[in-house]
Amino acid sequence: MSGYIYCFSNKSMPGILKVGMTERNPKIRLNEANSSDTWRPPTSYKIEFAKKVLNPKEKETTLHTLLSQYTERINPKREFFRVSPEEVKTFFDLIDGDLWVKEEEEEEEEEEEEEEGNQSIISNLPVVKSRDMSKCFTNGQQIRHTIGINKTWIGIYDSSKNGIICDTKFYKSLSGFAEMHYSIDRTDRVKSANGWKECECEVDGKWISTFNL
Repeated sequence: MSGYIYCFSNKSMPGILKVGMTERNPKIRLNEANSSDTWRPPTSYKIEFAKKVLNPKEKETTLHTLLSQYTERINPKREFFRVSPEEVKTFFDLIDGDLWVKEEEEEEEEEEEEEEGNQSIISNLPVVKSRDMSKCFTNGQQIRHTIGINKTWIGIYDSSKNGIICDTKFYKSLSGFAEMHYSIDRTDRVKSANGWKECECEVDGKWISTFNL
């Protein structure tokens, strides 16, 4: 039996991807995920990529096992993972099959949906409270930035300097911290970064996104 494994993203969930399977066309599964009678974020999902494979349920189980081992699974009973599309694509490339190709009209539909989502996200997302580190972090609090599966930098917030210290180096902003990480561990990537969107801070032993602080 053939079917598809897929990777969906959503602008309302930065850094989190939905990885699953379907025995039908990925576009049909996308429409189901975006239907009004199911729980979904304020903005619509979009297809990052999909692949036609044999025994899709078996392939999905393999993917979930790998992603659970090397990344963070948001809920053990759900198919959401904190991971980059590039890392998921690496796992997809290890599985035999044919990549699903979007039709031109589907790409146009996604562009229209994204434009609508940009309007709705303004009214639905929580108001960002601050971008001042001194108001968000406490002295000695850990801040981390992760690239892919296992490339993680952990710094310490220094309230006296209002910046992050990592490996004896000082960074005056979250974005500067993330950009330096990319310049060393991802030399093939553009170095610009949104540190508030990509970093996490430790609170009561748990890592939480700095996006809505």
